[in-house]
Amino acid sequence: MAAKPKSPILPSNPADPTGVDRLERGAMREFAKRMRKIRDGYIAVLKRIPAELAVNERYTFRLDQYVLEALYAELSIVVDSVLLEGGARDNWFLRAYAEVSYQRGTAQAHVNLAQQSEAYKAGRMSLDSLLRSPPYQARVALVRARAFEEMKGLAADVKARMGRILADGIGRGKNPTVIAKELTSQSEGISAGRARNIARAEIPMALRRARWDEKDQAEEDYGVQSKLMHISALSPTTRITHAARHAKLFTSGEVRDWYSKDGNGNNCKCAQTEVLVDDDGKPLVPGIQARARKNYDVMKKKGKGPWAKE
Repeated sequence: MAAKPKSPILPSNPADPTGVDRLERGAMREFAKRMRKIRDGYIAVLKRIPAELAVNERYTFRLDQYVLEALYAELSIVVDSVLLEGGARDNWFLRAYAEVSYQRGTAQAHVNLAQQSEAYKAGRMSLDSLLRSPPYQARVALVRARAFEEMKGLAADVKARMGRILADGIGRGKNPTVIAKELTSQSEGISAGRARNIARAEIPMALRRARWDEKDQAEEDYGVQSKLMHISALSPTTRITHAARHAKLFTSGEVRDWYSKDGNGNNCKCAQTEVLVDDDGKPLVPGIQARARKNYDVMKKKGKGPWAKE
């Protein structure tokens, strides 16, 4: 008699299905710290530029085009040293956040699949061996490349926006104190805007992608048939389209396609958990979707958020 299949593991914290909220907040704090360092670099350069009060409260800055270009080159190095620290293979954001999240996702998938599949459990005997395997290392290389491209984009954005503030201030003869304040405001805006969005998108996406990847690898290596059950945080800010997917099953291809469109990965707290299915795509543990649906019903009754009004 075949052993009764064990249930998939659902997230322990319904409000944080991926489990990386603390990691995201840590990245946001680190981004803010690094943006302050960049701000200080720009202000230090500004203070080195001789400025004299002229007429109508305008200032004259004594520098020519060559000196200005040299200063911008210096500032470019400052930005790169802060945001691109570690280079493409060991960038600080990858090392401390994105890769950590990817490894967590792999660990979650490993535990979940091992609980449901004896074939997977026998083949993937330890997480350590999985993390050292060539397929995993190849997948991590893609995570590194994606994260570093994001950081290069952020660095270019910082240089452009901070550079405009500096050039505009000098060109219009603004008080150096005013320029310094505008540089501070711009750095804070970047920290609260694009940098924050990178943390909130790349970290949970790394975890989700790790689970999708290991699910697909398990099917390739051991013939483990599974689908991904969508788990929404069901918070007041949850999008209607995200809540509507809660407790439903999808193929990894369908999930990847969905996240590639309409900004679905931006500020998304949703997770997916691997569910073993039969040849008809039905869960081997029939009640698992009903279990996941219970939280949806509870949160919907509370009526918090537009999705709960649907």
